[in-house]
Amino acid sequence: EGAFFNLENLVSVSIADSVKSINEMAFAMCVNLKNVTIGNGVTLIGDSAFLQCINLENIIIPDSVEIIGDDSFGECFNLKSLTLGNNITTIGKYAFAMCESLTNVTIPDSVISIGEQAFCSCTNLTNVTIGNNVTTIGDYAFEECTNLTSVTIPDSVTTIGNFAFFCCN
Repeated sequence: EGAFFNLENLVSVSIADSVKSINEMAFAMCVNLKNVTIGNGVTLIGDSAFLQCINLENIIIPDSVEIIGDDSFGECFNLKSLTLGNNITTIGKYAFAMCESLTNVTIPDSVISIGEQAFCSCTNLTNVTIGNNVTTIGDYAFEECTNLTSVTIPDSVTTIGNFAFFCCN
């Protein structure tokens, strides 16, 4: 059985280059976590790894990361700045759902699929640029991005899921 620690007061995390994966719920609900540095050895950010880190303001995902798991940054309400590395192939379901402070997202050319509801309810998101190798935009991927004014969808996209841009006023 795993050990549980009180991470309630955790404000800053620096993950060493020797770490290969940030597993499921590793930092979930660390409500005071504001600064995260992800090392250049990480290839996987697991499901719900940073779920409900409500004070996380910016995240730089290094080029070493290939997979962003389901709900990995969901409900990070104050996430203002997101930089996605150039080797990510998969953005999981709900990965950035309800990141209400995000305004711009550039999805790199390495990404093949954007999971369902990946950016849903990012209510301040205004601009999205989707990389040139994305083939699938999942169901409800950008649902309720009520301030979305600009989306660039490349020729590589073959499937846009049900309600992908539902309620984008």
